[in-house]
Amino acid sequence: MIGLIKAEYRKIFTTSLWWALLIPVVVLGFAAGWLGTAFGGIIDMVEEFSASLPLGLLSVALSTNFGTIFALLFGAMAFASEFRAKTITTTYLTANPRSSVLWAKLIACAGIGVLYGLANVLFASLGALLGAGHDMSNFGGFGSWLSVGGAGVLSMLLWTLLGVGFGALIANAVLVVILPLVYKFVVEFILSFSLIDTAVSGIEPYLPGSAGNGIVSNLAVPLFVSAVAGPNEPNTPRTAFELLHLFFGGSYGHPWWASLLTFLGYTALFVAGGWFVGARRDVA
Repeated sequence: MIGLIKAEYRKIFTTSLWWALLIPVVVLGFAAGWLGTAFGGIIDMVEEFSASLPLGLLSVALSTNFGTIFALLFGAMAFASEFRAKTITTTYLTANPRSSVLWAKLIACAGIGVLYGLANVLFASLGALLGAGHDMSNFGGFGSWLSVGGAGVLSMLLWTLLGVGFGALIANAVLVVILPLVYKFVVEFILSFSLIDTAVSGIEPYLPGSAGNGIVSNLAVPLFVSAVAGPNEPNTPRTAFELLHLFFGGSYGHPWWASLLTFLGYTALFVAGGWFVGARRDVA
């Protein structure tokens, strides 16, 4: 297994995919951090509170929820690109059973997912710090920043692993790029809005994209409101939470750990599907 993992890392670092997808993670992270701290609508919404605004927490959540799509694409392409390049046959012949290839890719890609997560949190925090004029109170307490940052790294890791499972399941380098983009930014977007104020609106936090976003946002938003409102937090109107969630992701009243468990379920489902189909797929 160690040899397979080393081989997977060689495949990763001898191609440009890992750093090509890391660039938008860094750029979007920094931009989200910068813009998040200058978000005028948030200032207007909370102007009744006489406390510092830890907008850096929301910036990290925003950048994570944008950046995870690149982690997913990396994980998916790590598997599907082997089918496009016709190297999967050699990979399967040198590894027995086939499931060991999937495990090796999961372990290797997990390291890249953590790298993406750390880069996202660090550059989003840097952008937020510069956007706030070097005001460290922009991040609330150190524990809050560490919690949100840790959740961001975990979210990026899980999206990467889900991508590996998805790539093993689909095994088409074009479809593994198109389908996630269409689903996350079109299908689920439309579906989420169509569920508002309906009898089944409660299922929205359990959709894949919403669950993935909620890992960070359902932690960052309550921490933000708690830091700003202080003892008046119980009196904070629901509309304030809902507006924050609208811009920064997540769902009102849905705990972050519930989103984590839901997304873990989706990740396990795709990995299991990739294992089942991959073990039976004919390769040339």
